[in-house]
Amino acid sequence: MTIINWILISILAIDFILLIVSHILKKVILQKISECLIIPIFGTFIVLLLQNYLPDSLHLIKVTIAALSLATISTIFLSFEKFKILRIFGRILILANVFCWITLYKSIFFIHSVALWLIILMSCIYLAGTIAAIILSGKQELRFYILFALSFALSAYLHFCSLIFLCYEKTGNAIMLFAGTTIFAALTAFHFINQAKLKIKHAGIIRYSLLVVSQVLIACSNILMIR
Repeated sequence: MTIINWILISILAIDFILLIVSHILKKVILQKISECLIIPIFGTFIVLLLQNYLPDSLHLIKVTIAALSLATISTIFLSFEKFKILRIFGRILILANVFCWITLYKSIFFIHSVALWLIILMSCIYLAGTIAAIILSGKQELRFYILFALSFALSAYLHFCSLIFLCYEKTGNAIMLFAGTTIFAALTAFHFINQAKLKIKHAGIIRYSLLVVSQVLIACSNILMIR
């Protein structure tokens, strides 16, 4: 790794420490700033590593920049989720983030021949998960169910791509990718159920932590894949 890489790691560590301190001392402004900086700093680090594998990594770099940029902007908007318009755009950008990762991994269906029984089985599991989450969320407006179904469908498709990748590749990056997409699918379900029913006090911290961990795992899997 280069000096710039080590500098970015140091900055990321400092930002993470500031984030923990801000939660302990309840410094809201410092907390929001620290949260919004983690993904872009990490993203810069990943992109610099991917540059070592140019030109093969060019498409990976483009998708990574787009996906993590959308996640960053979403985080900024959701930091001000009291404003309805920012909250809505924040959620839309997260869906766009998932779509970016899907464009990268959907090619797995062209590389491997996926058994029909597995497609049917996983579709049933994802559908059951959607129905269970809707039941747990209680009685809501129709648009709430539609938005959740759309969000979870995108997350499930990305998760299924990673599952196929894991079944055929069985490598470190496949495991990391599967873990990341699993956490993201869990985040999608948790967010909607909590918003409608649970109302957990520290839901924002849980949601943000799941988002960061999922994006880190997915992005890091790209490094292992290109090596």
